[in-house]
This record gives sequence, structure tokens and C-alpha cells, in this order.
Amino acid sequence: MLSDVVPGAAADWHAVAAWFHAALAGMADPWVIALALVLTTLLLEDVAIAAGVALATQGTISWELSLAAVGGGIAGGDLGLYALGVGATRVPWLRRRYIGERSAWAREQLTRGLASAVLLARVIPGLRLVTYTACGFLRIPLLPFTAWVVLAVALWTSALYGLSLALGAALAKQLGLPLPLAVALPILVLAAAVPLWRLVQQRRKATASTPP
Repeated sequence: MLSDVVPGAAADWHAVAAWFHAALAGMADPWVIALALVLTTLLLEDVAIAAGVALATQGTISWELSLAAVGGGIAGGDLGLYALGVGATRVPWLRRRYIGERSAWAREQLTRGLASAVLLARVIPGLRLVTYTACGFLRIPLLPFTAWVVLAVALWTSALYGLSLALGAALAKQLGLPLPLAVALPILVLAAAVPLWRLVQQRRKATASTPP
């Protein structure tokens, strides 16, 4: 077992488990929980949203702090993708290949359609990485990019919070589930459904392209 190999591992695990239990029981510092939500968004946005709604429903943290932590973490991650694109401009072979007349044209087009590009990238899975790093690589002005990202994140996160509450209340009533669990389920199901749908589509395409 891990505790036999690494001294103190069991104690560390019990400490982590105790912290989560304390959070769910409403005993942890709300600002510590908010920080945990921010960090979680950098790994799994959907899990962070589900946890934020559940914790706020339980009263562990306020709705305002929950929404601010989750939304702030998501927006920070989006700006990180922009920074990644800016950093890529320092790579010599990328500069030689992509920066020139074509990049100037792409920058002009992306600047004109920045609002739609940012909003669509927020709601369509798979577009954010390409779109936001491209904005950084093409040096789209940071201020308008940030403004649209903040707006997109605010609308998206608020909508998911509202959807979770509405569906969660119905699930809690129909199935007798605890409300904090019920409000988290819709987001978790959605998070699992998107990659599953992609996998099904990929398999369909692979089957269609296979000669009989």
C-alpha cells in the first residue's frame, strides 16, 4: 500500500479527506474554498461549476463568492491561453512560418469579428484553445479581448448556474436527492455527455470511411 511505501502518506490522505468533509459540512474557510474552486477551473471547468453550485446551495459559501471564484478562474484560464499565443510568437520557426502578410490579414479579420469569435469559442467545445491562442499569437489588442472574455464567461457561468438550479430542484423533488447533489448532477452529466458524443461521432466517421 502507499502508506507502507511512503511514510505519512495515509495521514496526508486523511488530512485531504478531512478538509473536503469540512468543506461540505460548512466548517472550512469560505476563502479557502473559493481558492480551491479557482484552481479547479484550470483543470476541470465543469467540475468546478458543479462544485460551486453545490457548495453555494448548501450554504458553505455565498452565491456571490462562488460565482466570482468560478467565473474568475475560468476567465483567468482563458487569458492564459492568450498569453500562450503571445509566447508562441517568440518561437523562431513559428514566426517565420506564420507571421507575415497572411497573419496581418488574419489579424484584421479576427479583430473585426472578435466578439462573435470569443462568444462562439466559449460555447462550442474545442474552439477555445485554437481561438484564444490565435488571438494572442496575432496580437489582438488585449483590452477588448479581455472585455469580451469577461462578458462571455459571466454569461456562460451564470447560465450554467441557473440551469443547474432549475434542473436540480426538479431532480431533488422527483428523486428525493439531497439538493446539493441534485444541482451538481446536470453539469456533471453534461460534462460526460460532450466527450461521449464526440467519441460516437468519431466512430461513425471511421465506420463510414471504412470500405465494405
